[in-house]
Amino acid sequence: MFFFGKKSTISIPTPIYDQIIEHAKDEYPHECCGVLVGNNMGGVRKVFEAHRVANTNKERAHDRYVIEPLEINIIDKCARATGLEVIGFYHSHPDHPDRPSEFDREMGQPGYSYFIVAVKGGKEVSVKSWIFTEDNEPFKEEAIKTGIF
Repeated sequence: MFFFGKKSTISIPTPIYDQIIEHAKDEYPHECCGVLVGNNMGGVRKVFEAHRVANTNKERAHDRYVIEPLEINIIDKCARATGLEVIGFYHSHPDHPDRPSEFDREMGQPGYSYFIVAVKGGKEVSVKSWIFTEDNEPFKEEAIKTGIF
């Protein structure tokens, strides 16, 4: 549920957040990608798991990612069996800002959080999360809350 005028928030435990950053550094100079599993509790999206997945786009791995739909389906089925669901995705932008590209927006689906990890030179990182709820609207930045929950 989203409230008018209130910035959406996604919570993620620090160890999972750190795993995502390490994945982005490990894959540099290529884009990494993964699936975020959790739920929506009290208006806050909570991440409980992050699953590394293969970027199957070998031709443009430096600036595009593709996740096999079968892999998403398997993760989703396992999540639902434990009362969770796929709530978003993450990927990296090697040597580019942590803002969604036009391609990211075209490929994005409403209601999911999209973590983007900017990796500069394989070391410096910044992370932002983005979301949109209607097909025709742009991404809006989502607040990220890290910690031990």
